[in-house]
Amino acid sequence: MSTPGPPSYESYPSGPYEPPRAAPHRPPSVDRSFQLWLANGVLGVIGFILTFTLGKDDFRSEVVKSLNESGVSYSDGDVDSALTLGLTFAGLVAAAFFGLYLLFAFKMRAGRNWARVVLAVLGGLALLLNIFSLGSSNMLETIVTVVQIALIGGAVYFMFTKESAEYFDAVGRHPAG
Repeated sequence: MSTPGPPSYESYPSGPYEPPRAAPHRPPSVDRSFQLWLANGVLGVIGFILTFTLGKDDFRSEVVKSLNESGVSYSDGDVDSALTLGLTFAGLVAAAFFGLYLLFAFKMRAGRNWARVVLAVLGGLALLLNIFSLGSSNMLETIVTVVQIALIGGAVYFMFTKESAEYFDAVGRHPAG
């Protein structure tokens, strides 16, 4: 009977040693795009708050009109409760959307190509919606819409410049760490 010796481990071939690479340098175009996305997000939040604070009476009258058309009996308290519930729900959805918007913007700035693609798709949809809504609002809303079109258009443009594309490619090749 033989006595077992120390276990033998096979060595695995290893490639040549590569020192860790420095993180790719983020070009100014990516920072510009990030700043434009943030500016558009802040403008959107301000617009949301103004719409729901200044337009609360309009929303109330729409709720009353809808209830009258449906023939449902209601009290002022019912209308106030429905309005509060609706505005609270809209606020929560808007907060979740803004949080995701920020996440995508920060991930894009960090060089994540998937975030750049998501922002490009969402930005394209927002551009289309804003362009189609241009003639159907008051002067202030038209000005805000034009500013948002410029912000989104610039942000998308800066994400796809040559130096930005090189940055996203370099980050994709750079090991996470």
